[in-house]
Amino acid sequence: MADFKHIFWSVLLGGAVFGGVHATPGHAADDEQALMARGAYLATAGDCVACHTRPGGKPFAGGLEIATPKGAVISTNITPDPQNGIGAYTLEDFEKALRRGLRKDGAYLYPVMPYVSYAGLTDQDVKALYTWFMHGVQPVAEKAPETQMGFPGNIRMSMMAWNMLAESEKPETGDSATYDKLRRGHYLATALEHCGTCHTPRNFMLVEQQDQYLAGSQLNGWFAPNITPSNTGGIGDWSEDDLVAYLKTGHAKGRSQAAGPMGEAVEHSTSHLTDEDLHALAAFIKQVPAHDDDMEHQARDSFGKALQEPDIRSGVVHQVGDLYEMGGAELYDANCAACHGANGAGTADQYVPSLYTNSVVGSGRPDNLIMTILEGVNRTTPSGHASMPSFGSHSDVQRLSDEEIARLVNYLTIRFGSGDHQVNAEQVAAMRQPRPAPAPASASAPVPAPATAAPATVASPPAVPASGKEAAQPTPPEHP
Repeated sequence: MADFKHIFWSVLLGGAVFGGVHATPGHAADDEQALMARGAYLATAGDCVACHTRPGGKPFAGGLEIATPKGAVISTNITPDPQNGIGAYTLEDFEKALRRGLRKDGAYLYPVMPYVSYAGLTDQDVKALYTWFMHGVQPVAEKAPETQMGFPGNIRMSMMAWNMLAESEKPETGDSATYDKLRRGHYLATALEHCGTCHTPRNFMLVEQQDQYLAGSQLNGWFAPNITPSNTGGIGDWSEDDLVAYLKTGHAKGRSQAAGPMGEAVEHSTSHLTDEDLHALAAFIKQVPAHDDDMEHQARDSFGKALQEPDIRSGVVHQVGDLYEMGGAELYDANCAACHGANGAGTADQYVPSLYTNSVVGSGRPDNLIMTILEGVNRTTPSGHASMPSFGSHSDVQRLSDEEIARLVNYLTIRFGSGDHQVNAEQVAAMRQPRPAPAPASASAPVPAPATAAPATVASPPAVPASGKEAAQPTPPEHP
């Protein structure tokens, strides 16, 4: 993958973006390339590929089913194909869709498209995105299936009422690349990365509660955790560097690992941001108002220690066909200890993380621990690949029953985390939703390539828990 980030910033800092009024043809070409590179970087920061590429599909060709309470919304083709995509869109049409949720034909978009956040983009950045999508993305002549919603969601005009209740970001002004650190961080968090879309709780109308910004929210089985600076409910004990490491690699040593939707966001978006932008984003998140959590009374990553117990295994050998019922400790020994160690310490380099001082095992909510066991971890960033097999319906190693996962989760949280949550089989069954099998790793959606080329072909530990879905199968929040 070409390093378009450095292309973008070197060109930008060289003064090539939006050249002078009297630019020569050579300068005009440079300006166009700078605009394209800027658009590619912004598309990555906005994580457009996550929702607009189905597992195994072509980049930005749509077709991903996104679960909502009223049925599945199917993402659209946003390649520059004139019949099936947005090739016939003018800049004005593009701006209306991006910032106001209006299609070219005037119909309302469903707010699974985070236009309430993208409303905060500057005019300059909207133009850069439009230029890149029109000239840097390969057209795909595939029509995504139509969304079929239940009443009243099937009446798109009903989105007008929702839009009146939702609080859209106000468009920023000026050149976003020249903002100071906190202003740039605010712009990234609230507009491009749209952090609140997942991490901010919603009311009964599914509108973000801005007075609880980033205080945590349910997310299609996962729980997007509280990431405010609360010392008990959030990440108040994290440094800026901790947060930068997590966003860049998906791993913050002794704190958390990204899986699920957050693993996808790290893989396709935050791991490709510049260090300056990552520090700006982290600095902004570190200073938002802190919100405590009634279910969290101690920092999530402060629980547990290495298990210091003698090996009391009986030495009895059980045959494969002997279907005796395993307890939590036996399930751990059979399925987890080979990677995480008998004492839960993980590997020395923490590629396989420890299960103590782990924010997923230490959380007051077992949701992400259950989901990680069900779905596993598959995260690739420029720093490397992190993997943990799933133990759910598509497991390649061992499919555990709902009852077995419940016993395993309770064992893990008692031994290494925040105590006995008394998880039962019914809870696991409710989270074990029918899901398509993950696409092969080679078919996962790409990060946008630089303007000079078409695109190259977004918590939980790489071996247990995460805060976090598999990169090839992103699941955005359940919006109306």
